Amino acid sequence: MPCKEVKLLNIWRICNKIRATIFRVGINLWDYYLPLDPNKNCLISESQFVSVLSGPLRTTIGLSDEEISELAEYFRVPDGRVFYTQMCQVIHDSVPEFAKNGPLITGLEWEDPLQVNRLSTTEERRLSLLITKIAALRNLRKFVLRPYFQDYEMIAKNNGTVTLAHFARVLDFLGILVSADDFTLLVKKYLKDSYTVNYVAFVAAVDAAANFMEQHGMMDVGGDILNQFPGRIIDAELPKLPRPEIGKILASSIFGKQSIFHPALKGPRVDEDLMMIIKRIQRHVLENRLRVGEYFRHFDALNCGKITISQFHRGLDALGISGIQRLFLSLPEIQSVMIQYRDPIDPMRVCWKTFESDIEQVFTVRELEKFPCLCVESPPREIEEMPKKGAEIWNNVKGGLRDLCEEAVEKVKQKVMRRRILLKPIFRDCDKHNNGHCSRGQMRQCILSNGILLSDEEVYALEARYNDDMGFNYYWFMTEIEPKPYEGPLYTGFLAEMRKLNAPRKPPPPNRNEKDIVLILAKIKGKVVRERIRVIEFLRDFDRCNQLLIKRADFKRGLDCCRFELTETEIETLMDVFSSPLRKECVDYLRFCEAVEEAFTQSCLERAPLIVPLQHIPVKDCDRNFLNFDERLILSKAMQKLSKKPDLQMNLLSIFQDYDRTNCGTVSQCHFLKALSIRGMYNLISRTEFDMICKCFSYERGMRDEVDYRAFIKALDVLYATDKYNPF
Repeated sequence: MPCKEVKLLNIWRICNKIRATIFRVGINLWDYYLPLDPNKNCLISESQFVSVLSGPLRTTIGLSDEEISELAEYFRVPDGRVFYTQMCQVIHDSVPEFAKNGPLITGLEWEDPLQVNRLSTTEERRLSLLITKIAALRNLRKFVLRPYFQDYEMIAKNNGTVTLAHFARVLDFLGILVSADDFTLLVKKYLKDSYTVNYVAFVAAVDAAANFMEQHGMMDVGGDILNQFPGRIIDAELPKLPRPEIGKILASSIFGKQSIFHPALKGPRVDEDLMMIIKRIQRHVLENRLRVGEYFRHFDALNCGKITISQFHRGLDALGISGIQRLFLSLPEIQSVMIQYRDPIDPMRVCWKTFESDIEQVFTVRELEKFPCLCVESPPREIEEMPKKGAEIWNNVKGGLRDLCEEAVEKVKQKVMRRRILLKPIFRDCDKHNNGHCSRGQMRQCILSNGILLSDEEVYALEARYNDDMGFNYYWFMTEIEPKPYEGPLYTGFLAEMRKLNAPRKPPPPNRNEKDIVLILAKIKGKVVRERIRVIEFLRDFDRCNQLLIKRADFKRGLDCCRFELTETEIETLMDVFSSPLRKECVDYLRFCEAVEEAFTQSCLERAPLIVPLQHIPVKDCDRNFLNFDERLILSKAMQKLSKKPDLQMNLLSIFQDYDRTNCGTVSQCHFLKALSIRGMYNLISRTEFDMICKCFSYERGMRDEVDYRAFIKALDVLYATDKYNPF
């Protein structure tokens, strides 16, 4: 019988059917198939495989005989058995195990007794006024709201909530007459579970408003709201105040009509507003040095230059273009940017690379290498001089307004200078958010409180100059009116001292020893022998053409690398002695290296095989330990006294080694004195003789003079051996 062709789509549909049943009922196929496989070889017979699906699980899963046969045919191995473990893995590995995950919410958010719903700004303002009226009524009638609501709660057991009908009945019983719109607003704010009202939050809000009015003295003795300050509380019962300014012109014709709304709230023009939005984003990117592509590239996995609208919006938020960041763009402005850069093929995507190219033009021009003669202005002048949002473009303002503003600024400046007035602390008290801005009324109050009298036209001119979307920019205003003496930079004195310190010093007059080539070579040979330096390795790299000659500057640079610590006069002496006879600007470095290598061996020894070369012995003598005839005489007498007790008897070396922690062969004069005192040798000599010994065997180490105790002990041993075999 020919085998039926198995379609993968049918198998996938059957597996999804089994998977849906397992997810709904919660059965486990392993519990049915593992008992049929005692050897754990992952294979069972076809009859056993079919018996499970057609037996106990037939009514649960609901598979037909044809579906079971197709499933067995798909998981059958060549020997006729069925690979049941593979089917169980396919079924169970795709079922999510929610029991392993932690809860995202705990219910505490909804169980908060003061939980309320969110409203719009206008509705919140209406609700605040309504709560204020209810609180004033509560203080006037001296009643408590909570017991009336708790009576219904004790019956219904609603845990801080009452029904809408009970809430309305309590308000009506207490005489709190609200309109239908006000009642709907209260229900919208304190609604819970779609049919109850959270009266606990409502009572808490009313009590908070009543306590606030009592603490701030807004209630009289009778419990009514005071009317001395009608502008602080909006109440429908208060009479309207007279408006003497209606029908009168408050400013000259150069100002036009004065609007109560801020200039930043004017209706935008589509074409001009879009360009201003792009310029503001460019200004934001320029000031904060941002790379626009870094905020959109991770959304574009295929690098096609297009992302979805939501991803583009999230990229703008990360770029700092939102209400809580440094640059604020409203939602209509962001939507206008999205419409401008929308993909013409797919309206649900935005071309972010085109947006990046347009924004980053504030730094440079794309493909600038194709236009080598193009002069780029970075940043562009219109970006650098662009005012803040809501501020007037001062170059486009009428000339009369600019002149009047300058006169007002100069008048305020003269008053501040003559009377020594400090305006900044007064403005800072009004700036609660510390952002350098205050309101128009606060600006007028700060100026008038200091006796600076300005006309209405001058005040309007100052507002037109220093106002933006955040209010009156008093920080900018203070920088122009407060006279400040010129203060030099703090680094001026430090810079002068550093220049003096780093200025080229006049070289000291040359010494006679600095021109003696024998002493200079002896100094170099001592350095070479002690530190095993090959001078030719430092000079050979400068001879690129293998001419055996290098320039004087290169010769000096190579000696600096060897760290010979030579003075300028000594280097000049070396260059003059080893200069090339045909090229005076070059030095025969090979001849110099051969002269230095004589410290180890002699050249041309193959021609004189009987000569035994002698290695150069470096000495540590310097100007510090130079002794004249009288000093040498004192030293010889002191050494003769100390040689009576050699190191073999006194064991002086072990004491010096204890003081010499770094094993460098030298100790300080203090330790040298202690060592001689311990062995009783200091009593044999005077203080002058001790100073001569320290001077003779002194060695400069770091920033102080130490005593070479090894040379001292060696000299004592030599003197002891000489006196021992001296017949006289």
